[in-house]
Amino acid sequence: MRSLLLSLGLIFATIGSGPAGAETLTAATGYGLKYDVYGYRANQPTALIFMHGKGSRHDARGLVRLAEKIAGEGFRVYLPSMPWNEDWKGTHQDATAALDALVALAAGDGKKVAVGGQSMGAMFSLVYRPADTPPAVVGKVLTSPGQMLDLIPPQAPFWNSLKPSLERAKELEAAGKGKQRVRFTATNVHGTKTVEESFDMTPEEFLSFHDPARFPSVRAALRTTKLPVFWAAGTRDPIPAGKRWAFDLMPAHPNSAYVELDGEDHNSAMLAAAGRIVAWLKALPAK
Repeated sequence: MRSLLLSLGLIFATIGSGPAGAETLTAATGYGLKYDVYGYRANQPTALIFMHGKGSRHDARGLVRLAEKIAGEGFRVYLPSMPWNEDWKGTHQDATAALDALVALAAGDGKKVAVGGQSMGAMFSLVYRPADTPPAVVGKVLTSPGQMLDLIPPQAPFWNSLKPSLERAKELEAAGKGKQRVRFTATNVHGTKTVEESFDMTPEEFLSFHDPARFPSVRAALRTTKLPVFWAAGTRDPIPAGKRWAFDLMPAHPNSAYVELDGEDHNSAMLAAAGRIVAWLKALPAK
């Protein structure tokens, strides 16, 4: 085990085995982050941290294929297991602390860092320190951003589906059961369909990511984003907030790019955008 003294606290990283360079670290909040690394000997100056979608895994087949494609072009790619994985453990504060630590690790040998993800991973990239971004971070890569809470209209079916779980979580928390793991239902998007899924998590964790009064404002993050952003969305993605109008809420940047992929859905757009992500990363100026 090797210890890393970071400005954000003492972080421990352990190099493990595995063909992709499997590793773990413990963030300042105590959250244990698993992640895989592709392209250890990368020659490009920028590394990419790319986060999975809601209820998914950091080693899901599509993510691995994306990481291999990008690493094949000379980039080091980190795939972390964020709190919204299939086991769902951790709050958005844990996610921020884990990303802080991974950014610092990725930049440890002088590389600049792009932070990105698919669906919920893309959304979290947006709310990750828009106004106090670590100096090493030079851009964000978003594919099919989803669950942008304060961009979803109050009358949308999303809220009708979520309301019972929100109310139950608040009741349990008020009864002193905020850290008791129970099953909650929330929406997710698979391809072109919106579905309901259940996850075991604590009321504290559920509210951290689903209560708009607690989760950081995506709208505010968009308006204060100063970095260049690559944003890809499929024409068959049913999430309206993941499209051009939301991208246009950000201040214009000469190195930002919005790409709409004809015929691609919420999930398929990620791999379809791989070549354009590589080209964008290669053109990204180091600040």
